[in-house]
Amino acid sequence: MGKRSKKIVTAGLLISLLAGLLAPAHGGGDLAHAAASNTQSLAAVYARIQTENASQVVALVNKERVAAGLKPLVVHTNLTKMAKTKAIDMYKNNYFDHNSPKYGSPFDMMDASNITFTYAGENIAKGQRSAKEAVKDWMNSPGHKANILNPNYKLIGVGYYNGYWVQEFIGK
Repeated sequence: MGKRSKKIVTAGLLISLLAGLLAPAHGGGDLAHAAASNTQSLAAVYARIQTENASQVVALVNKERVAAGLKPLVVHTNLTKMAKTKAIDMYKNNYFDHNSPKYGSPFDMMDASNITFTYAGENIAKGQRSAKEAVKDWMNSPGHKANILNPNYKLIGVGYYNGYWVQEFIGK
């Protein structure tokens, strides 16, 4: 068999395997419906993982702030949406920087999201496998640690997407 034939056979085996796995779970019904349902389930699981990672970052940051004698930060819904947008943007456009080619600076993004602030900052990280690892790395970096422990910040938004971590901070 040539390379092309092997690819076709492999693809056929994968489709057969997928059909065999999905059909019994859905009473032997429509394969397209089963695949769509399975995709929705995977999307829901992945969304939950993203939300859990973001929530863990907030909890760990607040633990650091309380240990330093500061008040915990309050989660800001629009700041959280913005942080997630930034994480997705970095992943999809393959960059790692505070300035987005599409959205500009974090402050430009806040303005575009109608988020008002007197003080603002952003921490980003890439490749950490857990919220604990991301916060540890930020706390070991003087600039990032300064953002986490800045007494002027009162609100936080955290986004996570495929290994990209974003924290947005504001104070009013």
